[in-house]
Amino acid sequence: MLDLRKLEALVAVMETGSFSRAAEKIHLTQPTISGHIKALEEYFGLRLFDRHTRAVLPTRAARILYEYARKLLFLYREMEREMAYFRGEKTGKLDLGGSTIPGHYLLPRLIASFRKVYPGISVFLKVGDTGEIIDRVREGELELGMVGAREEDPELEFKPCCEDEIILIAPPDYSVSPVSLEELPHLPLIAREPGSGTWKTVLRVLEKAGLDTAQIRLVAEMGSTEAVKQAVKAGLGVAFVSQRAVEEEVARGELRILPLKDLHIRRHFFLVYPARRTLSPPAQAFLNFQESQLQS
Repeated sequence: MLDLRKLEALVAVMETGSFSRAAEKIHLTQPTISGHIKALEEYFGLRLFDRHTRAVLPTRAARILYEYARKLLFLYREMEREMAYFRGEKTGKLDLGGSTIPGHYLLPRLIASFRKVYPGISVFLKVGDTGEIIDRVREGELELGMVGAREEDPELEFKPCCEDEIILIAPPDYSVSPVSLEELPHLPLIAREPGSGTWKTVLRVLEKAGLDTAQIRLVAEMGSTEAVKQAVKAGLGVAFVSQRAVEEEVARGELRILPLKDLHIRRHFFLVYPARRTLSPPAQAFLNFQESQLQS
């Protein structure tokens, strides 16, 4: 029998490249994932994955089925949201996304407060870079996201929700004299990956201030804020990070802030959600709750 749970297993395997990681992603056991894939192969009479090597290699049939499965799962989630909207329920599951800074430093506390008001709503939080979270909201895998940069897309709504300041950090034994725009290209700089909202904001502000960012001396690129902080502590270089992300380390003297001369880097965080789809009651409740928290 063909059902959505089996298709969800296929999508998870295709996107993670592994039966074990797929099991973790959708909270099933690996034997269950294997069983679902075998059932699909028997249903269609086709081999979907080549298991003769250590890697899980999808066949051409699996790639085609994957595209249809994603569309079916999207339509199913949309149907569930529409029906829940008419029931006016404040229960269920909310799939929420956050880029690195909101995902690690803002949303966990907000979710805890939200759950006190709406105990019937369970929240799944996916943390990724800004580009990934926006893509997942666009594709319908996440209903809401909080990110550090916006894109021009008529299918998405970006609503400013709070402010952030980006600062320059250094090891504790570094000189604290103010850094001018002209001095920045001479510093060993550790950057976040290209999809990072923090890094996009830094480049935009520096270019607007008149700095040729091609002159920046990059010594490393890291995939997370935590990796950046550890690299700075180890003396690899200096880095631009959210002030929210280093408050504890600065207070303990593990990192220090390098003041920037005549330059302040501030940005908004945005809630991103579909512009043309009805939000589910849990998602709408979270959106309203976040707005009320901001006002208070």
